[in-house]
Amino acid sequence: MPTLDIPITLLDPDGGWINMPVHVSELDELPVLLHFFSVKQRGADEDIDAVKRIIAEYGARGLKVISVDVTHSDKELRDTNAVEAFARKHGLYHPIAVDDGSMARAYDVADTPAWLVFDADSGRLRHHFSGKNASPHVRQVLERFIQASAAAPSPAP
Repeated sequence: MPTLDIPITLLDPDGGWINMPVHVSELDELPVLLHFFSVKQRGADEDIDAVKRIIAEYGARGLKVISVDVTHSDKELRDTNAVEAFARKHGLYHPIAVDDGSMARAYDVADTPAWLVFDADSGRLRHHFSGKNASPHVRQVLERFIQASAAAPSPAP
């Protein structure tokens, strides 16, 4: 069972970023979905379609989605062209970290796809799902998190 209650602080991928980098300070008071995948995984198209639907539905409601490509070789880590081409082919414009496996190990991700949901209040890991049929469970949790974060009072100026 993956460990929960881990803070979202490990966003410094060795392979760099595709589309745009994300700094932890940008995630304050936002629910975050870390989506671990591999451009080499079977069924990646269905998985990516689920990510795009989640971004379309929850992005405007405050959810920050960050994908993490877990690389399978030093070549892929040094040359991110394959990940960039994958992102272009699939119309992915959100931040994608290219991980050498250290982020996956830190968050106890053994298999892809994996979906990690961090709450807005503490920035800590609250749910960890994995497997090709996990996205409906992720959507249920996100609905609760987005509603809770929308209902919370705004901080005083």
